[in-house]
Amino acid sequence: MEGREVWLYVTYGFLALFWLPAYILIARRGFIDKTYGMPIVAMLGNWPWEWIFGLNLASPCPIVWDTCPERPLQLANFGSMFLDGFIVYTIVRFGREQFSNPFIRKYFYPILIFGLISSFAIQYTFITEVGFPNIHNLTVNGQVPLFLPGDSGGSYSAYILTFVMGILFIYMLTQRNSLEGQSFIIAMAMLLGNVAAFVFIAILNELTPLLNVLFVLTLFVNIVYAAMVFRKSQELGINPLKRW
Repeated sequence: MEGREVWLYVTYGFLALFWLPAYILIARRGFIDKTYGMPIVAMLGNWPWEWIFGLNLASPCPIVWDTCPERPLQLANFGSMFLDGFIVYTIVRFGREQFSNPFIRKYFYPILIFGLISSFAIQYTFITEVGFPNIHNLTVNGQVPLFLPGDSGGSYSAYILTFVMGILFIYMLTQRNSLEGQSFIIAMAMLLGNVAAFVFIAILNELTPLLNVLFVLTLFVNIVYAAMVFRKSQELGINPLKRW
């Protein structure tokens, strides 16, 4: 196995190592604190993305990775989809009571269902239609297209989601003004998981200006969120490293 292949496996392993426990801890804190630990809008974007790749509705393998282990990557995404289901349960179980708006309280569950269906439809068509820039000048059907059809559209949508998610976590923390459903460990797991994802794409040599911008912005908001959670923990007299 070549050195590049080894590092691809290693970095994807770190990606899973940080994100899968993050989902477990988010769900755990939700059950303990009787609330949800992932912003609802973030869930509406994140869970359908995992349906698409966890159920193999689109291949998780970039064209530039010739020996990509499609099944293990699919299983990792399926694991994320499964664990996110517990987070969704906390939203269904405790989310409605978090809103005072009578319209949202009355139609909370139909809104969730519509949001999930809409998110899935938009992301599936985006992932399957939006091509990745053919930065390696690969030949497809005897031609060298500017974009690789259906290749790695999920990278764009994933980084857009992680950036938006980072902002939504900050908003949730400031709105609640508490650590309900949250912890510094969770914040660091998400941050390190996003860094691992960026390194993974960098090793694939698939970085584009858009992905670079999205990573820098995502890293910034992740660091801000982690710092805010750390500070809030200290204000409340909680050891940030002991709250899981």
